[in-house]
Amino acid sequence: MSERVSFLTHFFSKIANLNYATLGFTASSIEECNDETIQMVVAKNDIRKILNVIELSPYLRRISYHEKPFISTLRLTLSNGHHLNIHLINRFVRKGVCYINENEVLKTSILNSLNIKVAEPSYNFEYVWLIHCLNQRGVPENQSQFFAQYDRETRSKIFAHIRGRYFLELNTLDELFPFHRKFYKKITEKILRRKENKWFRQWMRKSLYVFYAAANTVRNNKLKVQFQPKGYAKALGTEEPIRLL
Repeated sequence: MSERVSFLTHFFSKIANLNYATLGFTASSIEECNDETIQMVVAKNDIRKILNVIELSPYLRRISYHEKPFISTLRLTLSNGHHLNIHLINRFVRKGVCYINENEVLKTSILNSLNIKVAEPSYNFEYVWLIHCLNQRGVPENQSQFFAQYDRETRSKIFAHIRGRYFLELNTLDELFPFHRKFYKKITEKILRRKENKWFRQWMRKSLYVFYAAANTVRNNKLKVQFQPKGYAKALGTEEPIRLL
């Protein structure tokens, strides 16, 4: 078993009781999970618990941690030197604008065949499609193929979900996979009209980014570990790490 598979198996088993949902997860087994980044929406009061699990994992050599207002990003160096990124999202905010309600995604999360909590198909599709559309890109082929494998009933529910939220003129879901400027314009207008995106709320969220950017410039965000018979300890001679506990 590879270090990556061992870490992910250990990680998901330890957070089984926490309130999270993976996003854009397309692998049918842990061994097939080749994504460079694992994206998860997490209840804010569970983020520190997840960080504790990661910090105490026996499969890591180094953790680089960066905290922003609505997302915490981790770059993990496994004990074999390979890397893995984990993004812990507590609010779906982009440039100060809320684009999905995180509570709805968490409330409707489901267990997949690997006993990993994933976003319900409609929200999973919405997140993957929306984040790429807002970045003016098409949905990557591996993810579009994953969604294309859904049965007819699931695709019909996703279709109704997207049309109901964004009032797009669609015939099939496949029309959303390539980037279309007409869709981009319509969904941005729709999102900006929502009450949670009034100008003063956008301003407050953007101001938080400035604060966190300043704070991160003066903090040391790396934790180096060395393995011992009874677990690990901080490697001697390294800088004092940021505390994740």
